[in-house]
Amino acid sequence: MSKILLVSDDETQKNSISISLAKTANALLCSTEEQTIIGYVEKGQIDMIIVDEDTQTPDILILCKKLHSAAIKSNVAILAIVNQNTDNTELLKFANVYVTKPINEKILTSCINGSLKLKKAIDTLSMNNSELAKSLYQLDVLYNTSTQLAGSLDKQKLINIMIDGLEKSLSFSLSSVLIFNDEHNIDLIINSLYGISPRLEHSLKLRAILSYRALFDKKRIPYDLNINDINVIKNIKHPIEEYDLNILKFDNLFAPINIGEKFFGLIEVFRENDYTQEDTTCFQTLARQVSLPLENASLYEEIKNTNTKLEKLERLKSEFISIVSHELRTPLTAIKNSLEICLSGKAGEVSTITDKFLNMAKRNVTRLSGIINDLLDLSKVEAGKMDFKFEKTCINTPVEFIKNTFENVAKDKKIDLILEKDDNIADTYIDTQRIEQVVSNLVSNAIKFTNESGTIVIKTENITEKDINKKQILGIENPVFYPNYIKVSVKDSGIGIAPEDQKKVFDQFQQIENSLNRKTGGTGLGLPIAKQLIEAHKGFIWVESELNRGTTFSFVIPVLTEKDKFLIDFDKDITKAKTCSQTILLLLIEEDENAETSFIKDIKEDKISIIRKTANTKEIYYNENKKNYLAITMPEADKFAQSFIEKKIESVLYSEEENTDNKKYDILYSTVLFPDRGKDAQDLIDIAKDSLKDKVEALL
Repeated sequence: MSKILLVSDDETQKNSISISLAKTANALLCSTEEQTIIGYVEKGQIDMIIVDEDTQTPDILILCKKLHSAAIKSNVAILAIVNQNTDNTELLKFANVYVTKPINEKILTSCINGSLKLKKAIDTLSMNNSELAKSLYQLDVLYNTSTQLAGSLDKQKLINIMIDGLEKSLSFSLSSVLIFNDEHNIDLIINSLYGISPRLEHSLKLRAILSYRALFDKKRIPYDLNINDINVIKNIKHPIEEYDLNILKFDNLFAPINIGEKFFGLIEVFRENDYTQEDTTCFQTLARQVSLPLENASLYEEIKNTNTKLEKLERLKSEFISIVSHELRTPLTAIKNSLEICLSGKAGEVSTITDKFLNMAKRNVTRLSGIINDLLDLSKVEAGKMDFKFEKTCINTPVEFIKNTFENVAKDKKIDLILEKDDNIADTYIDTQRIEQVVSNLVSNAIKFTNESGTIVIKTENITEKDINKKQILGIENPVFYPNYIKVSVKDSGIGIAPEDQKKVFDQFQQIENSLNRKTGGTGLGLPIAKQLIEAHKGFIWVESELNRGTTFSFVIPVLTEKDKFLIDFDKDITKAKTCSQTILLLLIEEDENAETSFIKDIKEDKISIIRKTANTKEIYYNENKKNYLAITMPEADKFAQSFIEKKIESVLYSEEENTDNKKYDILYSTVLFPDRGKDAQDLIDIAKDSLKDKVEALL
């Protein structure tokens, strides 16, 4: 039933209109009190107002002016009853429709019904628009919340994002979230518009426990929970006012929070206004949305904890190996010295039988020392603490030394040990001692597993990248190749290695010979150490073999330029920095090769001092694309050092007497700090070069 308000002081007209509307389903109210009329309209208590132009009190024109904005807001139609020849155009401006006197009942009824239908249609459209706007807003909140959830792996942050999304989309008064971080860490997070009373807090705890138990009705609950186990976290917006138990009478929504198929917690929200079906859908969607990110966060947490444990175990293993090895070395040295004194006869005459047993003891002491050295080398390589001294040299030198060292051992076993060397082998940067260690291991293994009258051939040669069979390179992700290489191979005519065992030869603690044919012992660490030493030289090592037809171990080392060697040293420093959680600063300077005044040349000649050079500082001068470059690395330099160096360069380029149009030097420079940017040496150089390009583009 629609309510119509009539404003008229003409009793005859009032009776006439009353009789006409009595035939319809509309209710008629009458009033000439201005405040009462305005109150009806502002409060939305009427659907239509009829005003008589001839009414003296109140003034109809003034009344309509006052009602105009309220009538539009409440969608109240104004019907004016005017004289047939009226000239009151101002009144007609405020009226939605009008009828003239004398009033025709049918016309009046038709106008009233038409206006009420139009109001109903507008109200429906307004309500639909409001619901659509609310739905669009909730969808936008859901989208933004989903985006935020996807960007975090922190469980607490994910819950906060979900709660924030619910607050924006539902405008709740209070939310209560029970979270089981673990059996002994259970939180009740309360987000409230106003403060909460102590008894409300206690009630929310009890409510959460009862809801939790209800979820597992007739099922075994994951955790036994009582009220003292719950830690309450409160986030209050306006603590001046306070909610009490009456808030529990508000409309509420409830949902469990799961991680995959596992229970994680539950959430309940309260609001004074009733929730709509759309609100319920939005709430349930958000409660489900957080499930997958929480699962990802749990997996990440597990992986992180596992990695931490593995790192700890690896550190303990390395420390144990190092401690035990050092502790064993001391008594072994004393035993070895004592045996040598006894064998020399200085401690008394040595019989033939005694000499035999003393030599046996000496051989086993030497063997044990070798095992200890292998363990120490392995722990150093894995920890990134192996020291390398790269120098430009010919690889034939260490290879020849090892060949000569093992010549007598091979002769004793009647094995021909042959060296086929390329006298034109290219020089490159190697650590001679480490290359000797690798070749020694390969030759020693070859002698061990080659029968009498066999042959071992050591060969060196120059090759290119195309000559490398890349399918033979195992266990290296995204290998980096250089144009030219030096290849060293050790080929024997020994017992060979089965195809299924060839993939294992570089694994730790693996014996490469068949267990049935095994005649000698060992830790199985020699080849894994050799592999890591070769990879430290940016090279590769592999094996080719057939059972009972011999084995060939080969490794290649790139022919490096001075810049390549610089990058290797840089990578080595980065590995150390990762291990010790330190920083490294890279400074890159570029200038034209034909520059009239060379900044780089003046640095080389110590005419300019930009940094304080130390034993750890490394630098390289090189030319690319008609540009000269100077790259300097500074381990342990931090952001303060970075800023200081940049200001030092600026002070040289722009002195107080000179301006930017009259510089003494024309250079570009950039600084990059590890680990803030870049993961390895080449990556940091590339980032520094990109920075130089950006500066050029900025100048253009």
